Amino acid sequence: MSFAQPPIPHPRFGSRIFRRRIRLENRDGAVIAGLEDNLHAARLRLRHDGSRILAVEAQWLRQPNRNCSGAIAQLGRLAGQQLTGSRALFRACDDPRRHCTHLHDLLGLAAAHALRPAPTREFDLAVPDPKDGVTIAQIRVDGEPVHRWRTDLLQILGPEEARGGMFLRGFGAWSAARWGGDALEAAAVLQMGIIISGSQRFDLEAMRRLHPDVALVSRERVDTCYAYQAERIDTALPTQGTVRDFTDCPEELLRFL
Repeated sequence: MSFAQPPIPHPRFGSRIFRRRIRLENRDGAVIAGLEDNLHAARLRLRHDGSRILAVEAQWLRQPNRNCSGAIAQLGRLAGQQLTGSRALFRACDDPRRHCTHLHDLLGLAAAHALRPAPTREFDLAVPDPKDGVTIAQIRVDGEPVHRWRTDLLQILGPEEARGGMFLRGFGAWSAARWGGDALEAAAVLQMGIIISGSQRFDLEAMRRLHPDVALVSRERVDTCYAYQAERIDTALPTQGTVRDFTDCPEELLRFL
């Protein structure tokens, strides 16, 4: 991560586990979706007619900066788009960088779930803090293990059949050449969790308290998501009191859904 202010190391780094849970529920012409991790908590409702998105409603319960709220309205741009189980096709509908990364991904997962007969799908991922620069990141789908990667948070180091995947460069095409269906979907969810887990190195709440009127991220992140678009990156000020630690209490995730 590149910061606009001096980073403060987290005193417990090395002992915690980053956790993210996503749940999707089919309900009579709608999909209810929720996402929660240490930095984010959001839910949305996708209404559909069986083939297209009719409307999207979303709500933040915890968000990293004040600009995130405006990203909710952006989801309305996808009304009328065809439901698809293809992440690549969904992302081609509208530039993902104009959206909140997490809400856009959640909506894409909901659009795929709308086409499934199964009532629910749940993703659970865990990324322990690296030790000696390496950790084991894993994801379960509906309780079943799907991927277990040895990683330095930049690329997959093992197992051998997955070795070399770079999380910040070309991962979508790389993973699509190796997996399909549920395994490909789970790989994308785990990729994002691994990227976000790098925030565990820093005491973000302390940084927010010390500089409440200074954006956490540097201008190197400009145009990477809704909050950091050039026209609003200078007002991407941090929210306080929103960081959680689910290391020892994964059962607390998505209690609001």
